[in-house]
Amino acid sequence: MDEVWRKLAEPFPPGEVQWRVEALSRDKKRALVVPYVDARTVLDRLDKVVGPEGWHDAYEVLSDAERLVKDERGERRERLCEVKCRLTVLGVTKEDVGEGDSLKAAFSDALKRAAVKFGVGRYLYRLEKQWVDYDPEKGRFTPPKLPETEPEAEGEEKPEAHRLIDQLLERLKEKGLGKEAAQIVNKYGGYGKTPEETRKLYGELRNLLKG
Repeated sequence: MDEVWRKLAEPFPPGEVQWRVEALSRDKKRALVVPYVDARTVLDRLDKVVGPEGWHDAYEVLSDAERLVKDERGERRERLCEVKCRLTVLGVTKEDVGEGDSLKAAFSDALKRAAVKFGVGRYLYRLEKQWVDYDPEKGRFTPPKLPETEPEAEGEEKPEAHRLIDQLLERLKEKGLGKEAAQIVNKYGGYGKTPEETRKLYGELRNLLKG
């Protein structure tokens, strides 16, 4: 079983890792991007390691509603879907909740989150978010180059403050406050350029979580 869990947690080939924009700079010419893999890549990993018969998934729709959002663009209504995934691998079951602006997106997010609890793609959460040049007219950017080995294997773990901020961001995303949190992160240019900025960033995110 240890070998199975090890294979599930192996890093993906760089070509299977994608990047998404989490925040933009004020002039819209720089983007903070984070790595991820899509649901099909997760399914392929499960099939490859334990076989199609070695795992199964079940889902429950928790919410499918619209909410009123207020930001610099004014007021608008957005759809927010929440789905719970129960993923069973070789008789072991873990579950997590995903969200998205459609049921399809929420199902995919829930699957990926549940799979992370088996180690699938977990190393991606330990990679640093990166600022890259961004073309606002085309909505494009050049993806960063992934490190040859994952940071933990090289003994280059994230600073504790950065890990705590990442945990807060995940909790805020789960509460539907991902965009508001991204605006705060954008204000500090990521984790903050100084320890003092990092502390202020953490404090603002905590206040946002407390409401």
